[in-house]
Amino acid sequence: MKKKFLSVLLAAAMVASLAACGGGDAGDGGQAGNTETGGETEGEAGTEAGGETEGEAGGTAAEVTPEAIPDAFAHITFDEGAGEGYTVVERAENEPGDLDGATHGIVDSTASLSYADGPVGQALYLDGEHAVNLHLEPTNTDTYTVSYWMNADRVATYAPTLTLGYNMGKAADAGNDVTWFNITQSEWGTDSAKIFPIVWSRNEASDAQDGTDCWPWMYAFDDQRHGIREWVMVTLVASGEVQNGATGATTVGAQYYINGNLVYDSADNYTNHTYWDEWTWDASLAPNIMKPGDASFESWFGINYWDTIYKGFVDDLYVFDSALTPGQVLSLYQLGNPAVESVAPEGAAGGEEEPQNPVVTVTGTQLGAEDFSSGWWTTFSEGWEVPSGETVSKTFVNWHGAEASNWNNFVIVLQSEAVSPLEKSADCVEYAVLRADNWGWKMDGDTQLTTGDNLDALGWTVESDWNWDTFAADLQGATVTVSVTNNGDTADVECQITTAAGDTHFQNYKNIAINDGALGFCLTVDSSMLDIQ
Repeated sequence: MKKKFLSVLLAAAMVASLAACGGGDAGDGGQAGNTETGGETEGEAGTEAGGETEGEAGGTAAEVTPEAIPDAFAHITFDEGAGEGYTVVERAENEPGDLDGATHGIVDSTASLSYADGPVGQALYLDGEHAVNLHLEPTNTDTYTVSYWMNADRVATYAPTLTLGYNMGKAADAGNDVTWFNITQSEWGTDSAKIFPIVWSRNEASDAQDGTDCWPWMYAFDDQRHGIREWVMVTLVASGEVQNGATGATTVGAQYYINGNLVYDSADNYTNHTYWDEWTWDASLAPNIMKPGDASFESWFGINYWDTIYKGFVDDLYVFDSALTPGQVLSLYQLGNPAVESVAPEGAAGGEEEPQNPVVTVTGTQLGAEDFSSGWWTTFSEGWEVPSGETVSKTFVNWHGAEASNWNNFVIVLQSEAVSPLEKSADCVEYAVLRADNWGWKMDGDTQLTTGDNLDALGWTVESDWNWDTFAADLQGATVTVSVTNNGDTADVECQITTAAGDTHFQNYKNIAINDGALGFCLTVDSSMLDIQ
């Protein structure tokens, strides 16, 4: 299936999704702003493994024949008493220590682990408070395979299943080469659909001299969540082909499998444009994740330095120092029984309720759907003109869904015309897009100039007094007054916020360059809703 929505969806969703302020800086490897989710699976992963595999480009691929599996570089069965070297860990809340890119620390725990029947022998159950340090070694190559079975009671946006790499909790701009992959959930599907699992990876050299600075990702492109209260085998094959992107970033070829089925092949897309017409670095794999770094190699299951701890089962984890073929991946899948009934410890599984959206009574003009399904850049308020030398203010009540991330709140758009961006003329200039969580950017034609807390690179001044740990909760039902001032050659945006509990906050953006006093603004949402007074 050709992917035609990249120009808007990926540019916006990837930027919006890198991090939420205060919960881990995107430039420092943060992945915060998540909320817990749970629930039943929404579909199956392609065709059932056992013969043919269905490619996302449409049609059915050639029949796959099982092949002999090579010797593993590492294999953890998660059978109780097997003595496989993994140890129990837990979160050190808000105590990252010397990890200057982390929100939390990870420390050893004395908690005991629980086991149950799994697809292959026994499986390990993680209770949502504890995880495991796998103590894996790197393969020292960009050609490798990792594979494991999982069955989640709870997943969360950016929260980890398997995550490994070097300097994961360090800030790359502090002289550390940061590399990792995190197999997780995101909200990057069509109309912000949740998708699970995706492979999100990173390589950010501290000096960025080798051209490999990138944050790519891969998934099944089916807008579904697999492995939620069902067994699924996830396999990532790093085949290692060098992929030089138009942006200057270099990634490596990789294939992604769900239940033995090939669901995405970055190397195929790079060479043949199979999945969409133009290859970009976005849907690929970062290099150097398994190569020697300047710190100890880390490997965790169920925990990282920022996000919600995984809750559910894991079984039969493999690492190979070679790129498995489709037939070998199929053989690996056929070793397991996904129909096995795995019973979690009493009280640990089941009863996980989906968070409930708030019941909202709209008293003014509603912007966004009541069920918070309005995706990024899909709906806008009317535009308001701000004459030179004047200030125009608008007040609204901000609402978001129960599973909202920090960016799922109000967004302010400044441009040279007082219209919706969907109605602007070809001559309209976009001055700024300002997200509620103090992220923003300016477009120069099709080029995004800056994002996040690099806003000062544009000469803007950004001020706020938010507690980012409670930011999303504080904005739920909060009354926001946005005041936009036209200074002739610059614009100021001041936000006064009163929470539902009566607390007050401010959020200001100043010295935003505009053209000849031409200024208008409007509001938009990202899986949120505004009640404009």
